[in-house]
Amino acid sequence: MEPEPIITETPPPPPRRSPWSVETRRWVLLGLVALGVWLLYQLGEILPPIILAFLIAYLLNPLVVFLERRARLPRPLALALVYLALVALLIGALTWMTPVLYRQVRALILGLDETVRHIDTLLRQMTWLEALGIHPDTNTLLNQFGAELRALAATTPRVVVGVASSVFGGVLALVLSFYLLLEAEMIERNVDNAIPLEYRDEWHNIKAEFNRIWSSFLRGQVILALIIATLVTLTLTMLGVPNALLLGMLAGLLEVVPNLGPILAMIPAVLIALLRGSTLWAIDPLLFALIVVGAYFVIQQLENHLIVPKVIGASVDLPPVVVIIGALAGASLAGVLGIFLAAPILATARVFAKFLLRKLLE
Repeated sequence: MEPEPIITETPPPPPRRSPWSVETRRWVLLGLVALGVWLLYQLGEILPPIILAFLIAYLLNPLVVFLERRARLPRPLALALVYLALVALLIGALTWMTPVLYRQVRALILGLDETVRHIDTLLRQMTWLEALGIHPDTNTLLNQFGAELRALAATTPRVVVGVASSVFGGVLALVLSFYLLLEAEMIERNVDNAIPLEYRDEWHNIKAEFNRIWSSFLRGQVILALIIATLVTLTLTMLGVPNALLLGMLAGLLEVVPNLGPILAMIPAVLIALLRGSTLWAIDPLLFALIVVGAYFVIQQLENHLIVPKVIGASVDLPPVVVIIGALAGASLAGVLGIFLAAPILATARVFAKFLLRKLLE
């Protein structure tokens, strides 16, 4: 008796995929954009440490890759060495800077009475103010200073909470950046694979342009801020300007604002030089203030003609007025971080806008 043949059922063909219409694609895209904006708004409080984590990972990735290739170390070990060095550097900087900053801030607050006396002496020497009908009153200045100090004291608990929150955000950013760097190659590979094959070449070109902008600007801006902060601190210390470290840090932070930043950083230094004089040299306060202006001018010329071309170059290539407007908008949206990222974000948006325009106009 012959065995019965085994009948296998053929699986049904897969359902035919119908492409979305242009109208459907448009509405899906608008919905995704709206969802993204809503998520950004809802997650606004935790965005700064996340953004900071991406920036730290982007800045440290070349060091990790260098140790991988040159020292032939596994990526986890190279990453651990880089982070150990970073943590040691941060602890050393905080250990050195915190007592100095504390002394300078305390001296600045305790020296307000002396500053007011200097202002009174200076105003008495300006006899031409009386001819203009201006009658300056030192007592009014003292009352205003007292009101400002009382307002500052009232905000002290809020400042302490803000500092604690910033410290926690910084630690969170370091932890997140560690894991981002650990999985950096896999993340990049997954993003590349998610792009349709026919768009891969365009994606690689855009990615290379984005990397050029962010690599040269971001790393260059950090190096530039450190150089200017160091130069200003050393110069003001040699001249005997009080609070030199505070003024140097301010100059470094304001480097993110082109053209206008150095001027804003110079104003408090000149005022302190005019009102407090030099702690090292017996110089007339007015002459000393002019010397400080000259020192800032020399540093600015060195920056424009020697440091910036070597460190940053033409990575962003945006008009200064556009960067200033972007920095103002960034300050209102994300504070100091918004000011710092304004220029590369604008340059990135310009590249993306060019790509969209080219695609729309074919």
